[in-house]
Amino acid sequence: MRIPENWDKPSPDNDLICEKFEYGSFEYSGRMNYRIFRPVPSGKVPLVLYLHGADAFGDDNESQLTMHDIGTVFARDSWQEKHPSYILAPQCRVSGHWAGPESGKRLCKLIASLLTEHDDIDENRIYIYGYSAGGIGTLRIIKDHPDLFAAAIPICAATEREDLEKLVQLPIWLFHAADDGIVKVSYEGNNFFSSQLGSRDIFRELKDRAPLLKYTEYPEGFMQERYGINPHCTWVPVSKDEEAQEWLFSKKRH
Repeated sequence: MRIPENWDKPSPDNDLICEKFEYGSFEYSGRMNYRIFRPVPSGKVPLVLYLHGADAFGDDNESQLTMHDIGTVFARDSWQEKHPSYILAPQCRVSGHWAGPESGKRLCKLIASLLTEHDDIDENRIYIYGYSAGGIGTLRIIKDHPDLFAAAIPICAATEREDLEKLVQLPIWLFHAADDGIVKVSYEGNNFFSSQLGSRDIFRELKDRAPLLKYTEYPEGFMQERYGINPHCTWVPVSKDEEAQEWLFSKKRH
């Protein structure tokens, strides 16, 4: 991915937080590198699955965390003191995509192996979030595996109209900027992407029959005026949004 000049950069302390994540690799119909944060033992705790965007595709097992703060936000001491939790940060290869069926199966097999390995993971509090390509992957994975996750936060995401009804019963909070030029907030009237739905489209389609669906749309100019960054970088305000983070961690499957 060619990264624009006005792209978000990580904060100075992000590298120190990244060091708290262990390195791992998982084999299932191919190899997937990942990083994992393990909390201080404190009884049953959630597992958070984080999916990075196309700007961190690769095989260095570093970029998914070092590119932005959004991947490490739940590993900060201030959060872990309140909400101890595991954080799983896999890395997608350049030739792959989170929205592919094999990626979803591989991730779910990895989660299953972690549940076996760590009996302190609460299987009713598995959360998923991601930005851009990772947000698209988040929506695809919760469509394909709706019974695994307790809640989801897709950031600057889009999805196909196919299987949209599978999103109705899961707590989902969508975030998008109105002037995002990379993943459109809406594909209404776009004949080339006629089957594609941006966050605004998803919300309009489902809001009357999806009581657990939430949507935040940042107005045109907000990202530039507030943060001086590209409108696609909606993960920046989400990484600072404690209400959304608390909302995510308040959800349980049963």
